[in-house]
Amino acid sequence: MLKTIMFVRVLPATRSRARKAAIDVQRLAARALRLGSLLVAPVLAGPANADGIRLFAVPTPDSYPESVAVGPAGTIWFTEKQGNRIGRLAPDGGLTEFPIPTPDSRPQAIVAGPDGALWFTENRGNKIGRITPAGVITEYPVPTPASYPFGIAAGPDGALWFTLSGTNRIGRITADGRMNEFGLAKTLTPYGITTGPDGNLWFTGFNSNTVGRITPTGDVLEFPLPTPDSGPQDIVSGPDGSLWFTQAATDAVGTITTGGRIAEFPLPALECGPTATDGRPPRCTDTKAPYGIAADRHALWVTQHCGGRLSRLSPAGRFSEVGLGGLKAPNGIAIGPDGDVWFALARSNGIGRHRPGSGEK
Repeated sequence: MLKTIMFVRVLPATRSRARKAAIDVQRLAARALRLGSLLVAPVLAGPANADGIRLFAVPTPDSYPESVAVGPAGTIWFTEKQGNRIGRLAPDGGLTEFPIPTPDSRPQAIVAGPDGALWFTENRGNKIGRITPAGVITEYPVPTPASYPFGIAAGPDGALWFTLSGTNRIGRITADGRMNEFGLAKTLTPYGITTGPDGNLWFTGFNSNTVGRITPTGDVLEFPLPTPDSGPQDIVSGPDGSLWFTQAATDAVGTITTGGRIAEFPLPALECGPTATDGRPPRCTDTKAPYGIAADRHALWVTQHCGGRLSRLSPAGRFSEVGLGGLKAPNGIAIGPDGDVWFALARSNGIGRHRPGSGEK
């Protein structure tokens, strides 16, 4: 059922627990990974639930789908963080997986590039990957060791820009593989990155509690957030000309204008979604941990990794929530060309689709 609520204040007492849960999302236990040949699974969709959510199951067990992106011809591409694969979901529901050459590379973010390929970060592999629509993968090592590349975005200059969470830098790679890095003065653990309406790149600093801006020539400006230890995570350019970002540790969504004016909107204080029933340690009992964020023409869509819901937020600050019928750990999110909302379900091992109703468009 769709629920509509105006935003409310976050209780300060929950902040430390929420921050711990947000950090736990990034700390995945090492698993033995089954590497194999390309896998193709035709039409693995489950039935839609009452809120119009459909699950497309990933064939590789415990693959931990992390991020999603919209590719050419209506395809949906995603990273499998523990499965060490890139997945492709066709419009007819057929799902194909492509193993990454580097073992245990921990693919994180993925984005459509200006060259018609998809580009992704290898967080543990310390590489930037490129995959063609046909599934051919090329990997480019990051020059600085232990950089832990995280977010990635297509820049206004025809290059790909990415965050280096281990060395507190921003990286840039051209379509032919030339790479350079830019240092940051204040940002610690940069995570999300996106192109803003001003032609600059905007990024979050998870451990510095900042949002930053870097020009295509490398000039950096960083903005501290008003709420301490909010854990800014993902970021996107919104329909109102501002930048919007998730605050995973304080259960809020923030916005910053290109001039640096900041506002924060706490998520509604509703009961969290179901906790884990799969034998893994319970987490997220009292926090929603907003994670991924995407924008359509009218609003922002946010995944609640711990809350087990999608949130829709208007630029005026009005929230609606969509239940996922017990599906667990929604992470990355993207909007398809037809307005469908696509999201990775890390602990349900699949890709989810929500088709917004007339009241959500």
